[in-house]
Amino acid sequence: MIKRILFLAFFIITIAFPTASATEWDSATFTLSLENPAVSKGDYTINVVEFDGYGMVGINVSCNGVFIGNTVLANNDSNWNYLDNSRIRLKGINVTDQRILPMYGSVYSPGAEIVFDTEKSSKNPGSLALSISTDKDEYLIDQQIIAAVLIRNIGEVKMDDIHLDVVTDGLTIQGDLPSGFSLYEGTYRSEDIKLRFPAALQKGFYNISVNMSWIDAHGTRNFLTESNTVRITQPIKIFKSTTNEAHPGQTVYTSISVVNIQSRPVRIRLDDALPIFFTLINGTVTDNKPDLDWEFVLAPRERRVLSYQMIPEQVGAHRVPQAHATWNLWGEEYTNSTDSDNVIAIYKGVSFLDRNFPEATPASEAEVASPEISMSAKIRSAKQM
Repeated sequence: MIKRILFLAFFIITIAFPTASATEWDSATFTLSLENPAVSKGDYTINVVEFDGYGMVGINVSCNGVFIGNTVLANNDSNWNYLDNSRIRLKGINVTDQRILPMYGSVYSPGAEIVFDTEKSSKNPGSLALSISTDKDEYLIDQQIIAAVLIRNIGEVKMDDIHLDVVTDGLTIQGDLPSGFSLYEGTYRSEDIKLRFPAALQKGFYNISVNMSWIDAHGTRNFLTESNTVRITQPIKIFKSTTNEAHPGQTVYTSISVVNIQSRPVRIRLDDALPIFFTLINGTVTDNKPDLDWEFVLAPRERRVLSYQMIPEQVGAHRVPQAHATWNLWGEEYTNSTDSDNVIAIYKGVSFLDRNFPEATPASEAEVASPEISMSAKIRSAKQM
């Protein structure tokens, strides 16, 4: 689940709904895979970045070799994904999902069947395209944000008096954008915007909007806006480890590591639980607590390890419960949990040990006639406990 969330967060998903202007589209259907990851249509090229295996595929889109954006397409998309100022749109039809059998493609060779529409040529010979992208979608508080702004003249005439204005949503901007410049037909200009998070944080995400205006060949001023959202990386990472195998009555050790990766202190509430058929050993819990609940403050970049010991009472494979770290930022509560795949195996009476047996000696002529066969082997022998 966490992987799927990180997969979605990595891409900028642009979903828009067309107005009643009845845009005419040139439509085509393509199949993409890791073996055939790219396809072109007119000036546009789409490239597969990653399949998540659960019905989603991330793609990059470029125009005449210039990157213009990225998005995520899903199996049986209900909405169009618009890019390049709504001049193109994409939709997933069949995308490999290992939860569905029979699936489209396979786990080892995932595929995506997509619809790729491009807007039919406009009658207006003067037009600009605007896009904005960031080097990452999530940042540490003290990291610099770099937003790349791309302006392209996709018309047939020169465009003059182009102005850019940035709305930072509270982010601190470094430097100024150019203003009053021109672009000849078929050319583009790229500018980097450098920003930082404010000293007093009020929320966990910020919208960066770029407003562009220009004068076309008819002397009319046109306007266009594009935006992108950046998020603050959640500060807490949590890990849990336990003894993998034991016997009934034997001590099982557990440790939980909590790390604050940000540059601000965070107050943490940590909750854990014992597996079924396990008993907590008194006096072994960090801070001499009688339970598995802690509250503490983690300083910037601080790591804290908490531990305890327990005794298994029943043989079998026991799933290890997740530990949960909870904190509050900007009036909202956040939780991060440990992996849920850990299992403790409890055996009774038998342990498995590797035994090496001596090499066989050459057989005599008399022994060769015997039906018995000499051999060397390394086997796993069972030793009664």
